[in-house]
Amino acid sequence: MKQPVEKLQEVSIDALDGTSEVIIVDDDPVFTFMLQDYLLTSGELRSEIFDNGTKFLDNYKSNDVRKIILDYEFSEGPDGLAVLREIKKINPMAWVIIVSGQDDLEKAVETIRMGATDYFLKTNKTVMANILCSIVKLREIEKSRLN
Repeated sequence: MKQPVEKLQEVSIDALDGTSEVIIVDDDPVFTFMLQDYLLTSGELRSEIFDNGTKFLDNYKSNDVRKIILDYEFSEGPDGLAVLREIKKINPMAWVIIVSGQDDLEKAVETIRMGATDYFLKTNKTVMANILCSIVKLREIEKSRLN
């Protein structure tokens, strides 16, 4: 008897119908633009952008399954840790990746304790590739939960 073969399904950007799989919450327009472009060109991932945590939280719903990339520090409004706490209150199952310009181990550990999936430094040359790898890993976790 012939074994079924799983075929890799190619997904076109057009097939996404304008929906985003990722939310970027960051007030640094240069980093945000570069990350958004990198995710689209390298991972075919569309993203929605918010420039502060308050605007994001005003729009966030408990049934939102998109992965969240969250800056740790904002020039105005609550910091990333406070936003992370609110995200987890709204949706305890949310996948949140923290990015920060500060190399502070205590902050990194605290965000992981609060439920962040990963913590990456913006100053690391491979930060965008690391974020993409993390998103791919989270997708695989989701798929294994469905099986």
